[in-house]
Amino acid sequence: MFNGFIGRYLHNIDEKGRLTFPSSYRDLLGEKPFILNGFDENLLVMDTNRFQLLYDRINSMNMADANTRQLRRLIFSNATQIEFDKSGRFIIPQPLRSAAHIDNTALILGIGKDIEVWSPDFYHKMEEAGEAPASAAALVSNFDLTF
Repeated sequence: MFNGFIGRYLHNIDEKGRLTFPSSYRDLLGEKPFILNGFDENLLVMDTNRFQLLYDRINSMNMADANTRQLRRLIFSNATQIEFDKSGRFIIPQPLRSAAHIDNTALILGIGKDIEVWSPDFYHKMEEAGEAPASAAALVSNFDLTF
């Protein structure tokens, strides 16, 4: 059975800041996944095991290093565990929504082992700027995708 996140979904965010995730994503995420700042003015959602690996890796780094401390702040200061309600919704905390420019609608992207949550407008602008067919080919050529 395939065990990863793929596809894209557009969902509304209600007045309480709740977002509904696709049931297939919820099933794969398991109990209490994490949501945190992404790296491209978006949000990143990962299951507990992946977040624990990230946590352990970052905390094994030299805390006397200024870049390590900055990375810890970026990753951990706004990270929070998700609790889905009976309808499959969870609250995106306001600081995370603000950081990702998310208002009333969110674009949910499956990116393999993790999930990204974007402002649809912000993602569309990024897509127009860097993911046209010619640049997509250039991007793919940078990686060894043979198997």
